[in-house]
Amino acid sequence: MSDVNTLTDLLDDVEEGTNGDQITIGEMLDTIDTRSFGPILLLPAAIALSPIGAIPGMSIVTGTIIILFAGQLLLGRRHPWLPGFIESVEFPRKKLKKTSKEMRPWAKYVDSALHKRLTFLTQRPFDSIVAGICIVLSLLFYPLALVPWGVALPSGAIVLFSLGLTSRDGLFVLVGLILTAISLYLSYTYWPL
Repeated sequence: MSDVNTLTDLLDDVEEGTNGDQITIGEMLDTIDTRSFGPILLLPAAIALSPIGAIPGMSIVTGTIIILFAGQLLLGRRHPWLPGFIESVEFPRKKLKKTSKEMRPWAKYVDSALHKRLTFLTQRPFDSIVAGICIVLSLLFYPLALVPWGVALPSGAIVLFSLGLTSRDGLFVLVGLILTAISLYLSYTYWPL
């Protein structure tokens, strides 16, 4: 597969690189460049933010995947690994195609905003800090899975971080930090316990 630099490229690679009526998480991950954690983090975060994320239990699966990958980035690993039981989680191809179609206009809009700027925020040690923040945000997925679209803000922040890491755009990392602060504030303020 080609290097994934934009969200549109990622959608194309996932759609073209998978086949069959049912698609597994493992098949989707195999279609993207495994040398970079940006696209690897982007895929589950985008799923959590999309209508697929509304499937019961999907936000827990995507949150777990993000924690596993972000943890590997935090530890300095360069090649991602995922347990087989998570790789085997399936969902209908129809749902992927529908989600991809719905996301394309938004993806093209976001892609037009991606540029190489403030690149130091996408390199060591800042990528490790971003990985740690992604873990914290993903831990919010578990209690927020009970709230309809509850994971939208934290998964949106992870999408921004992922896009920033993928395209070396530190501005997206900065905006992700702002969305993280909002997510944490709202979670703390409206925590049901």
